[in-house]
Amino acid sequence: MTSPAPEPLIICDASPLILLAKISQADLVLKLADEVWIPDVVWDELIHKSGTQPEIPILVNLFSKHVRTSDEAVRKVFQTQVDAGEAAALALGLKHSQALLLMDDRRGRLLTAHQGLRCIGTQGLLLRARRAGHVGALRPLLQSLRLHGMFLTAALVNEMLCAAGEEPL
Repeated sequence: MTSPAPEPLIICDASPLILLAKISQADLVLKLADEVWIPDVVWDELIHKSGTQPEIPILVNLFSKHVRTSDEAVRKVFQTQVDAGEAAALALGLKHSQALLLMDDRRGRLLTAHQGLRCIGTQGLLLRARRAGHVGALRPLLQSLRLHGMFLTAALVNEMLCAAGEEPL
């Protein structure tokens, strides 16, 4: 597999970061981008609203220097359609058209595409990491995501495995 070039900028929503930390892969975001931004609203959600989840210290260690403030007026416009974290990521993304948004929420992803921005989900990021040689097999990572509560259909898992050059389920 050919190694894709790193993204110039990845802007992250909370759920992919939490899921990646749960499967001990949060550092992949940093490996796949020249620059990573966590919107301040997302950071607040991670640090203050996620309680004592064991992955929070991992995220603080990796991303505390990557927090950026989003435009409040733009964020509020998007908050009529998606949650505050996704709205903040969209607000930052609109100011930086080269950005790739890391987001799992379906409504957030649809709104991102409607705004002409690029978006990837947790499983897509894992596929990129596999193609770049940062992880071995994709199958155990997808299985681990499922164990940690991410809903992935068998069809999607098979599609991802085939894209990674692995045997489907």
